[in-house]
This record gives sequence, structure tokens and C-alpha cells, in this order.
Amino acid sequence: MKNIIKLIGLFILMLSFSCTDETLDNNYQTLHQSEIKQSMDLDVDLDFIEELEIQVFENHNSRNFQLPDCVTVTVVMQQNFKEITLDFGDGCEVNGKFLAGIMIITFEPNPDAAQREITTVFDNFTINQRTINGTKNRLWQASNDNGNPQHTITVDITVNWLSVDYLLHRTGTRVRERVEGQQGIWTTYVFNITGEWTNAFGNGNTYSWETLTPLVKETICYFFVSGNVSIERPNVSGVLDYGNGDCDNVAIFTTSDGEEIEILLD
Repeated sequence: MKNIIKLIGLFILMLSFSCTDETLDNNYQTLHQSEIKQSMDLDVDLDFIEELEIQVFENHNSRNFQLPDCVTVTVVMQQNFKEITLDFGDGCEVNGKFLAGIMIITFEPNPDAAQREITTVFDNFTINQRTINGTKNRLWQASNDNGNPQHTITVDITVNWLSVDYLLHRTGTRVRERVEGQQGIWTTYVFNITGEWTNAFGNGNTYSWETLTPLVKETICYFFVSGNVSIERPNVSGVLDYGNGDCDNVAIFTTSDGEEIEILLD
């Protein structure tokens, strides 16, 4: 009788561990999918900021930044550098995005230079309930090996979500090559984006991203229209595919086990 009781107790204990493991596994899968989606939504907003920076840099002489009146623009000009501060105050809408805080862009003003260094500092800069602090350094080239304008960007920023409990530190390098478009006509621009970066969340989860084929970004679309990226972290890996050229908010994450997960971007 005692042996039977022991066996029943062992069975219940094993069942308990099995349920716990399954619950933890489900929570783990839900967690990493949520973190990947948050990273992708952040990419959409960071790309929007990137394009805003490029417009300011390209049009700094004419100050044709296409910004609403709620943005205060301050320009400081000295012999070796030009500093443009964009102050969005407590917040205003710019091309469908809600921005607040300060962005400071500094660069050498020489219009004849074949390449220039550009620095962007974010001071409690907020986009769509995400506050960004940190620095981006870039090397702008008037013509790369393909004969195209190119920005090589090194980023070190911290992002704090105001609406949910997420904190992220992003570091890495991205190369942004303009492959189509007539100079000065922004809506004709198409960029190829490549690079490697790391997203380290406040809970300790760290994801490494690397472009496998260039991400294609048309300035007339909020989202990447094609390209794919590998995502790696312990026990989680896969490939993120942005599609075949359509402007939509759909991407497919294929895990290393072959499972396909549809992700809808905000």
C-alpha cells in the first residue's frame, strides 16, 4: 500500500513538472515573439527618424525641412560645423507620427566635400510613446563604389516604452544606400539597408540582427517592402522576411524549426 501511495505521489509530481514546463515554454514563446514585434515596430519608427535626419541634412541650406510650425528649429553656424536643433516641445504630429523632445544634428557644412561626418544626439526624444536617448554617428558619402549616395550609421541608443514595460539598448551599424531617386525629390527615393545590430532588453534578453538580403525602403511607404534579416538569441532563432515589394505592414518570421509566424506591424 505504501508503495502504491509513493507511485501516485511521484506521478502527481511528474505531472506538475510537465505542466509547469509547458507553461514556461508557452510564456517563453509569447515573450520572444512580443519582443521581436516590439523591435520591428521600433525599426519602423527609427527609419522614419532616419529619413527626417537625411531631409534636414540635404536641405539645410534652404531650410526646406517640411516640418510643421510646432517644431522650433535653431541653427548655429561656425566655421567648421553647423548645428541644427529640432525641438518638438511637448509633442506635435509630423507626417502621421507623434514626436516630442529634442534632436540635435551636427555636421561639417562644406557643400563640396565628398564625404562628411554627421552626429545626431537624442535628448528625451519621443516617437509614438517611445523615448530615445543616445547618439548616432554617420559617415555620409556623395558616391559609394556603386556611384550612389550612402550613409554608414553607428548607433548607440536607449529606448524606453512609455505605454508598456520595455527598455531596450540598441547598438550596431547600418549602411543606407540610395539606389533610386532624383536628387532633391524625396518621394522618388528608394534605399537599400544592410547591417548588424543588437537589441538588449532590460530583462536580459539580447537579440542579434543581421541583414541577409538588403531591406528595401521606399520613402512613400512607412514599412520595408522587401528584404530579410536573421535573428539570433539563445534558444530562439529564425529569419524575418518583409515580403516581395508590396507596401504593407505584414512580415513573416520563420523559426529555426520551420514554424511560420505572421507579424503585423503598427
